[in-house]
Amino acid sequence: MVMRGPLRQSQIIAPFGPGSMHTDRFGISLICCGLDHWFDESDQNAIAEFKIVDEWRVQRDLGIHHLRLPPDYRRPQIGVEVPNIGMTIPFLRFPTWHYCVSCGKMEKTALTYQGTGREKICPVCQQKNGIRNPLVQVRFIAVCENGHIMEFPWKEWAHQSHAPECSDHSLKLVEHGGGTLDSIEVSCTECGKSRRLSGITSSNLSVDGEEFSCTGQRLWLHDETGSGCGKPVRGALRNASNIYFARVFSSIFLPRHSAPADKIQPVTAEIITVLERPAVCARLDTLLDLDVSHEKIIGKLREKHALDFQEYTDEEIAAALVRYADTEEEKSNDTSSEINRPFDRNSFRLEEYRILKQEWDEPYLMSRNADLADYSSRINRCFSKIILIHKLRETRVFTGFTRLSPSSEQTNSELQNNLWLEAPKAGNSWLPAAIVHGEGLFFEFNAESVDEWLKGKAGIEIEGRIERLRDNYYKAIEGRAGFAIENELHPVFIMIHTLAHILMNQLTYECGYSSASLRERLYFSSNKEDPMAGLLIYTAAGDSEGTMGGLVRMGQPQLFDPLLRQAVRKAQWCSADPVCMEMGTHGGQGPNSCNLAACHNCALVPETACEEFNRFLDRGVVTGTVENRNLGFFQMFIN
Repeated sequence: MVMRGPLRQSQIIAPFGPGSMHTDRFGISLICCGLDHWFDESDQNAIAEFKIVDEWRVQRDLGIHHLRLPPDYRRPQIGVEVPNIGMTIPFLRFPTWHYCVSCGKMEKTALTYQGTGREKICPVCQQKNGIRNPLVQVRFIAVCENGHIMEFPWKEWAHQSHAPECSDHSLKLVEHGGGTLDSIEVSCTECGKSRRLSGITSSNLSVDGEEFSCTGQRLWLHDETGSGCGKPVRGALRNASNIYFARVFSSIFLPRHSAPADKIQPVTAEIITVLERPAVCARLDTLLDLDVSHEKIIGKLREKHALDFQEYTDEEIAAALVRYADTEEEKSNDTSSEINRPFDRNSFRLEEYRILKQEWDEPYLMSRNADLADYSSRINRCFSKIILIHKLRETRVFTGFTRLSPSSEQTNSELQNNLWLEAPKAGNSWLPAAIVHGEGLFFEFNAESVDEWLKGKAGIEIEGRIERLRDNYYKAIEGRAGFAIENELHPVFIMIHTLAHILMNQLTYECGYSSASLRERLYFSSNKEDPMAGLLIYTAAGDSEGTMGGLVRMGQPQLFDPLLRQAVRKAQWCSADPVCMEMGTHGGQGPNSCNLAACHNCALVPETACEEFNRFLDRGVVTGTVENRNLGFFQMFIN
């Protein structure tokens, strides 16, 4: 079944990727199919059109062969050759149980049933009263923590038995009026047994003390048999926010060569950008593998992509081909030597940290090192580098999903197995991805000032304050190994993270950005050999808002100093104070009490903008407290 209604390509990465549920414009609840059916592997044109070949770090660290853009739906155009017309992403109808809102009669359809729903009529109402009441989908499903999803066990629940003898056609779902699940009852017309739905979303489903076990069904892959899972299942509303958490792997594009002085000519950079387009690079890679001469490659490119290359001479294209071929050779060497290594998040971020600290003039990374001499002494005390990034590219890769909790004990390979009914061979493994272009500001914190702050008079109090946050976190993860944070709960990390939120909130006022169009990227490590203390704030919107230069402009000396001063001064007082600050001193607040002095009135941002789900924040280590301003690393902006 194909969903009737458009979705943006970026929405297929999150939140409507494989295994997710979506309601179309007719009100039909659907589940997105797995990756097996996104592309016809025999259609080489489709594969070539949506292949991405230039995010080498992602392919290396995830151990996949390539990335693909989700297909975009294309209509035929008169006089224009449009490739891959009518490509869609398939969806299945789920849940398949339906009921009549008038009499409660329940009927089941197939996952592949197509229709708007109004043509499926209640047979009881039509026979008794001649009224054509449509059957609508039930609101409840069942899920397990391993990511499986299934129909709610209506018959077993009503009969309070794991093996009831009555038929499926004898069930009724009646709502008695009220705002709780206890007002909804499922009953059997054959034996008269019934049961209310009270408690199905708050505890594991059970009958007479015996829990239901998950069968391992993967309905989004059209697997209705299941391989056996054994985990307990829990009821959930089909549109509940906890039935799907997309796992997205994010990467900032980095040049392959490590020396920024190795600049290329602007014209060559423009041509490389054209060569890296999916449709062009797929054909180019094939020609390079066949060891075709550059002269013949240029001829083929001009024949197949005349408009793209009409502005460039053969000599300019040849120079770009040399650079492109060298890059592909480096990529092949990287992949062959490192594709099987375990993923190390710190090493991955360290690569970005080292590159972003330098000036670059690449097609997808253009940055300039701001002269700190033009900034105030306060800025120099806080930061050792400010980099104005005029152009960057972020690749977001969908790597799997979890249910019930955003964290999971499942490994990356186990999560990826849930995306395929039959996993592709190693030489053809792929994941869907989306590319976002934007701009940003990168800050490297002054190591001497940070060390002085930690070892100063308030150092013991700072450590004691963060220790309370650690205690709250450790209590939250007891018995939940998958909840573990990937960052180190260090006072400097908490300070950098909170500053990022404070700055993003201020930038929405200064620049007019929407609250969800900015995003943070945190760089911290206390490792003495490879220390990190940096922050990247960048535009993450997929439209033109992210490339207008407004964010880079705010990093200029005459604008950034008052921006930071205003942000810190506003953060010293919250409209919920003194309660908000006292929560940081005596307890905790927010998700799992993993925030100290931080709430929606002062330091929280949209969850899509935060790497840590709005956890691990504390204004106290940025601005200080009323009793002791020396606790704050940026307290000099208040005095």
